[in-house]
Amino acid sequence: MLKDKIHSDEFQSDHKQNQKDFTRERKLTFAKIVVIMMRKSVKSLQNILNEAQKEISVLLKNDEETITGSAYTQARKKLNYTAFIELSDMSRDVFYEDGEYQRFKEYRLLAIDGSIVTLPNTDEIKKEFGVMYVKNQDANFSKEITQARASTLYDVLNHITIDARLNKKAIDERTQTHNHLQKTKKGDLIIFDRGYPAYELFTSIIHSDQSDFLMRIRKNSFKDTAYLFNPACKDDDLIITLRPSTKALLSTIKAQGLPQSIKVRFIRVVLDNGDIEVLATSVLDNTLLTTKDFKLLYHLRWEIETHYDVIKNRLNLENFTGLSAFSVKQDFFATIFISNYESVVTYESNQELQDKDTIHQQKVNRSVSFNTIKNYCFDLFYSEQDIAILLEKMEKLFITNTTLVRNNRSSPRYDYEKTKHLRNALNYHKRRKKIVF
Repeated sequence: MLKDKIHSDEFQSDHKQNQKDFTRERKLTFAKIVVIMMRKSVKSLQNILNEAQKEISVLLKNDEETITGSAYTQARKKLNYTAFIELSDMSRDVFYEDGEYQRFKEYRLLAIDGSIVTLPNTDEIKKEFGVMYVKNQDANFSKEITQARASTLYDVLNHITIDARLNKKAIDERTQTHNHLQKTKKGDLIIFDRGYPAYELFTSIIHSDQSDFLMRIRKNSFKDTAYLFNPACKDDDLIITLRPSTKALLSTIKAQGLPQSIKVRFIRVVLDNGDIEVLATSVLDNTLLTTKDFKLLYHLRWEIETHYDVIKNRLNLENFTGLSAFSVKQDFFATIFISNYESVVTYESNQELQDKDTIHQQKVNRSVSFNTIKNYCFDLFYSEQDIAILLEKMEKLFITNTTLVRNNRSSPRYDYEKTKHLRNALNYHKRRKKIVF
């Protein structure tokens, strides 16, 4: 399906910069650029292009001329990054269309979170995303750095990105959340970290009647819930009516036509180390979700943190292949697409491993799966071989190269000052990144 899509005239027409682009027969076709960008690598650009030409020459049984780095750089400017957004959305929709996916008590379990992405420090990118000035005691080491804020709506049980955005760092996470909410539906439970809770967001989600939320709150988030953080508190599950805390907020709520009072359920959770966390949810019925469910539910939010670790370190997101704002967006959305594609093609393998009767549960090693997909990219999108046969070959590699599922593991947060010398070590970065291609 994806192969037909990237070769179709309609798709190419929708996602090229100008209608005159890719109309002549050239060495660098629309589809070829898409696949090369999917295979993003830490190798030099010319080596990547040489490997691509060799692969295509074998598959198409002809001698492909060498592509220069300059020609590729010019050609990729004609490809709109929206192509990767549509491919990612298509992978997502294919995954969900049969309704067979993991849920938590009938809920599709989603998480929303943001992450800072460091960008190349060029004038064009600075203008698009803004800069942050880093001060140092020694003025010679003070500098400007360019960063963007990535925000993602992510299925934590099935590892599917529902929606992803890359904006200026100055745009706060709550603003981006409202865009994500348009992609949710009835039966979704969205988990947020403690930077998100706000009366306006609570009311927006409840009023839309599209999904439910679960958020960790701070002690000072709401006046009526501060006492729940007291170790002597006996309440562990209660419903409280919240109202706007200021006149300005009340005016905003009225202007948006949102309720001026809402009922929210608060659950007090005592962690294994004795710390107290308080969670807020719109699921008021304790027969749908019990008090005990919430500790596990919030723990599952960590999967979105793992997702950012994967795209930044395994897929090397911040190693951008261009120095323009446009190329940054191409790389970002191509990375999101390859992440979704990997989740789709490894789902059956993971289910098979989960059903195996072994001492320790196993799962697909994502370093292997990403590498396999990138190695098979040209076969998948150019070969005349049956796609089912190709996927079967790939699944054999997934099943025979697994890793153990290590449940209930926890590690203390590193003390930055104590570990600073370790972070500067080459071996630390080799272990940390584990780049797959």
